[in-house]
Amino acid sequence: MLPRAWLPWACLLLLARHAQPCPEGCDCFIGEVFCSDEGLAAIPPDLPPHATDVIFVETSFATVGAGAFSGSPNLTKVVFLNTQLRHLGPDAFGGLPRLQDLEITGSAFSNLSTDTFSNLTSLGKFTLNFNMLEALPDGLFHQMGALESLQLQGNRLQSLPGRLFWPLACLKTLNLAQNLLSRLPEELFDPLGSLQTLRLSSNALSSLPQGVFDKLGCLQELFLDGNSISELPPTVFSGLFRLEKLWLQHNTIRHLPGSIFSSLGRLTFLNLQGNALRTLPAGLFAHTPALVSLSLSYNQLEAVGEGTFANLSSLGSLTLSHNAIACLPAGVFRDLEGLVKLYLGSNNLTALHPAVFQNLSKLELLSLSRNLLTTLPEGIFDTNYNLFNLALHGNPWQCDCHLAYLFSWLNQYSDRLFNIQTYCAGPAYLKGQVLPALKEEQLVCPITRDRLGIQAPRMEDREPGESWDLVAEERAAGSRCTYSNPEGTVVLACDETRCRWLNIQLSPRQGSGSPGLTHNASQEWDLRSSCGSVRLTVSIEARPGGD
Repeated sequence: MLPRAWLPWACLLLLARHAQPCPEGCDCFIGEVFCSDEGLAAIPPDLPPHATDVIFVETSFATVGAGAFSGSPNLTKVVFLNTQLRHLGPDAFGGLPRLQDLEITGSAFSNLSTDTFSNLTSLGKFTLNFNMLEALPDGLFHQMGALESLQLQGNRLQSLPGRLFWPLACLKTLNLAQNLLSRLPEELFDPLGSLQTLRLSSNALSSLPQGVFDKLGCLQELFLDGNSISELPPTVFSGLFRLEKLWLQHNTIRHLPGSIFSSLGRLTFLNLQGNALRTLPAGLFAHTPALVSLSLSYNQLEAVGEGTFANLSSLGSLTLSHNAIACLPAGVFRDLEGLVKLYLGSNNLTALHPAVFQNLSKLELLSLSRNLLTTLPEGIFDTNYNLFNLALHGNPWQCDCHLAYLFSWLNQYSDRLFNIQTYCAGPAYLKGQVLPALKEEQLVCPITRDRLGIQAPRMEDREPGESWDLVAEERAAGSRCTYSNPEGTVVLACDETRCRWLNIQLSPRQGSGSPGLTHNASQEWDLRSSCGSVRLTVSIEARPGGD
């Protein structure tokens, strides 16, 4: 049954049926013959002479004999999709001087002979995807000098003859992805001076010959992802002056030579995700100023040097997630003036420098999720005027006075922010609560001598009868004071005229698993703040129930 979106097209095709007879098992339209009858035993000998395109889908014939299409000299496109083809005879497509597009996808043949595709001098696109090809003869393309696109994806090719592509000087796209290639002859691509896209993804390559890409001066896209490459020769990309996009993800690269990208001045996209990189050499990206997107995620990076991204002012997206980065230098992103997306999730970050995002005025998305951050320094987002997508989840946030800046910033820009999941990991009485939903008075710190930032005066400097509690040099600025005990289990927030917020976490009684106070009992706490001290008494009195 055709999808609903195809119905209008199907109606138009039916209206366009030609009045002349059509081969049995096929549908004929103006210039196109569509054959999908499983009972079709061979190429129909009575294809309309006016046809330019013929398409076979899921047909059952296994052989295309010599000159099978000689009665249709006007054909420019022949397609076989998911058919039972197993054998192509010599000169199977003879008599088709105008053929420009030949596709055989999803068939069962495993080998080809050099005379199968004789005289296809006009062929511009040749597709042999997802068949069972195990080898290609050396002279297979010797009469295809006009070919611009060659698709060989999804076969079983383990090796290729060194001179296989020598007749293809006009080739612009070559797809060898999803084969079993374990090595490449060094001269394999030498004649392909016009090549713009080369796909070698998902093969079994463990290394690359030093000069394998040297003659590809027009190459713009190179796919090497999904192989087993562990090392790259220092000058393997030195001839790729026009390369714009390079895929190296999902290999096993442990080390990058410092000059590996030095010839790639036009490179805009680089993916190194899913390798085994522990360090990045200094100056690695010094000669790639055009980079717009860089991914280094899923590696083993433990640190990133301050000058690593120094020459990347055009970079819009940087992905460093899923590494082992424990700290970031203050100026590591200083030169990334055009950065819009920064992914730092799933690392080992415990703290951030206040100026680490200082120059990122265009930043819109920042992921800090799944790190070890407990707090953020004051002012860290003050220059990130366009930041609206901030991922903070998966960190052990301590919702105390040190998180007041983040609390204020989240509430100030709550109307434009999304993806905010900031849950408190501590203190215990706030665990599991969402930071933006708290009240500012709840973000308090237990007061101790160290946290007050003062030292107890020497005994000889005290006035007679003066206690340590009264020795603070001056009160904290502002009118609010937050009193607490050293354990942080009792917190009282007051302003000049009254106390407005109280939180008590009762300590467990001796021998009991649940905290609490017994009925008809009271407990006292001495609470301190930079304003002084107070004594808090809480009494619980049980009264008889009434109507």
